[in-house]
Amino acid sequence: MRLGFAPRAVRGRNESPKPHEVEVRMMRAISTVWVRLHRLALPVALACLSVLVPARADDAWKFVLPETGTEHAYPPLRAIPLASDKPDDVQEMVTYRGASRRYAQLRYGSPSAPRVLVVVDQVSSTDVDLYVDTDRNRTIDANERCAGEGRLWRVPLDVQYAQGETFDVYPREFVFRLGSTGRTLSYAAAGYLAGRVTLAETGEPLVSVRRMDGDANGFFTDPQDRLWIDLNDDGRWDPVDEQFLYSTILTIAGDRYVLRSDERANQLALAKLEGTGTLQLAVRQKSGTATGGPGTLGHVSEIAVTLVGRDGSAVGLRGTTQVSAPIGDYRVSAVAVTLDDLAGGPRWNFVFSDGQPSDAKRWYSLERDATVTIDPLEKVDFLAGAWKTDGKCRPGDDLTFQPKLLTSDGLLINTCYRGTHDTGRDGSNATIKLAASDGTLLSSAQSGFA
Repeated sequence: MRLGFAPRAVRGRNESPKPHEVEVRMMRAISTVWVRLHRLALPVALACLSVLVPARADDAWKFVLPETGTEHAYPPLRAIPLASDKPDDVQEMVTYRGASRRYAQLRYGSPSAPRVLVVVDQVSSTDVDLYVDTDRNRTIDANERCAGEGRLWRVPLDVQYAQGETFDVYPREFVFRLGSTGRTLSYAAAGYLAGRVTLAETGEPLVSVRRMDGDANGFFTDPQDRLWIDLNDDGRWDPVDEQFLYSTILTIAGDRYVLRSDERANQLALAKLEGTGTLQLAVRQKSGTATGGPGTLGHVSEIAVTLVGRDGSAVGLRGTTQVSAPIGDYRVSAVAVTLDDLAGGPRWNFVFSDGQPSDAKRWYSLERDATVTIDPLEKVDFLAGAWKTDGKCRPGDDLTFQPKLLTSDGLLINTCYRGTHDTGRDGSNATIKLAASDGTLLSSAQSGFA
């Protein structure tokens, strides 16, 4: 039996497996639940689904997919790590042409979206086949072999955004390219979102804007995401004066603008900067396990946090670096933290993100010239009670248990892995035991991550 920490269903063209659940047939009243945490760690990330009202736009944002070789077909490619070991939960229903394979996984969309498996089948030193698990069912089928030209493949791949217990699904496309040595595979999210905005609240004409997902995670407010603004509206895109990396505050033609956008890039607004404050993280160094006992968790080596304003705009914080941000109210939307292993093993990675949209939020007010310090890991709460029950145990009833690890800001643990990349092979899990009041073990289950 297996129980997911943050399972969700999928709404859209594709269907994903139903949430993992543990159902225990109750033979007697249960009064005690023992939980032993083996590993708890997660990847970043963050889906802000708020809607902004932009400064006058003439139409909605549209996704454009140019032909290969044309302008803005895709941003610079990024290398994806390849491993020779197949993830344990993957099935291969295909006869490969090559003698060896290498595997990679990526997550496109919300942190709770299923990982996408990529397989490179090495036929020869110059010939490879590429397979991509586009339906995210953890099975490689013969029809998932990708058609390409030389060392370049363009693969249809939906992006999945969490919306409560379901996913909103949008058709997109990925580009994969094999390096000249045959050992390096690179990828990028193809296409861009196109729209028009004004550079101020009044008095200035609409200009065309293109937004590109620079780190191929499905969102558009990360530091590597690209923003093209046709400042003179001549239909040409100057790579020096009209290309920007996403930032909350942009300097355009000598003026400073507040850039407000949700992560999914549904809306965009640019307005003259009226006032700023400073945001920073409090990184408290703690040793030992989450329960305070002896363990291998060491100092925080990396931490990244996404804040969301009341208007839906996103601000990113990383490490101890201070960030200048427009005045207003912000809440923590996602946390990713990496800790050293005191025993010298792979680093521990934890990721927390928004739970239910209806959950109460904690807001931090940033005033002009003030500094606000946020401790996203101030405390964590572990909940392991029965799910959707009136609190009574009756003979013959089925009870479902969904363990939750929550931060003080109400963020739910999402995924867990060790090392540099989320390979899905580390077996991070918790053991849930159900026992009667006299200590008799009734049932147990392993919880994991979707």
